[in-house]
Amino acid sequence: MSVVRKAWLDALAATLDEDALVVASLGANARYMPHLPIRAAHFALCDAMGAAIPLALGMALAKPSRPVVALEGDGSLTMNLGTLATVAAARPANLTILLFDNRHYESSGGQALPGTTDTDGPMVDFVAVARASRIPVAARLEVVVDLAPALARATGPAFYVLPTAYDPHEPIPPYSERPDEICVNFARRM
Repeated sequence: MSVVRKAWLDALAATLDEDALVVASLGANARYMPHLPIRAAHFALCDAMGAAIPLALGMALAKPSRPVVALEGDGSLTMNLGTLATVAAARPANLTILLFDNRHYESSGGQALPGTTDTDGPMVDFVAVARASRIPVAARLEVVVDLAPALARATGPAFYVLPTAYDPHEPIPPYSERPDEICVNFARRM
């Protein structure tokens, strides 16, 4: 069963405090961030598919006393699966990856990911990939109420798959900040 994206994001915003750092991948998560009551400093990537996890890894290594959360899409991670091995090798205890799994390249037009139909091969099991990469905590969360406890007990790196409903008519807000504004607003909250 999939959960609507906004429910996951609302739960995240309610869980994180001002000490946390959040990196949102391009697309819907990044576009929602300025419209959420999130206390954590957040950096929204506008056009960098597959870059949320590497950027969050750098932040986690540079700021080891602060929790860092990467919000990544399944399409973006598919473009950069090797990043999980890099995260596992670096072993940042303060990094949590949240993978929004809706089985679509949502930002580029809603194309289905490979393996989402019976004719195009097996679906990627992202939890299995994270475990094979030696990420110590890797699990699929099925309901929103599981997010806060998972974040609280995560000793990193941690990787959680969030099954997210794909809705091509979801009222995703437009980007409300330019890239330079995103950088300035993030730096102010650091």
